[in-house]
Amino acid sequence: MKPALICFAVLTSFSLWLGAQGTPPITCHGKPLSITMFPGPKMTGPSLPLRFGGTRQLPSLQFPSNKSLRLVIKNRDEFSNFWKQLNARVVSSQPAPPPEIDFSKEMIVVAAMGERPSSGYWTYIDGACEVDGQVEVFVSAVEGGGKCGVVFTALTYPADAVRLPRTDLPIVFRETQISCAQWQKQLQRLK
Repeated sequence: MKPALICFAVLTSFSLWLGAQGTPPITCHGKPLSITMFPGPKMTGPSLPLRFGGTRQLPSLQFPSNKSLRLVIKNRDEFSNFWKQLNARVVSSQPAPPPEIDFSKEMIVVAAMGERPSSGYWTYIDGACEVDGQVEVFVSAVEGGGKCGVVFTALTYPADAVRLPRTDLPIVFRETQISCAQWQKQLQRLK
């Protein structure tokens, strides 16, 4: 009986210790890739940490799409189609010209949430890693809406786009959902 109680106590202590550790951080077990911000309007406010070191600006894109999507753009034609859709809702006689991108060296990766009923939703690309013959792109999303503080009631289309070094390896998206409480804690730590 005593050995069983000792074993139970050790296992219980071990499981409590593991539970207290929280979710282990995602690490790159390969080669971290540099992320370059997609040109666009600059957002003011705190910078967001990248998963494998460094920081980036808050995303500022609104990509009109009814549903969530992930895009990997590797040539000028694909980019022209993306640029037209990105600027489809811009009320201007002359939309901004597309930025110059050298597709022999870079590619564009896009993460879009699709239509949301208000502000308070975010999606952002916060890491990329080449591992096991593929590129893993890490996308974090905050599905907050009215739960994340002050919001504006208007349709939004949260999106993010970054430049990555060009590769012919398969691209795999790794998704992380962030609660409002986690998002607010993260932003408070950055102030």
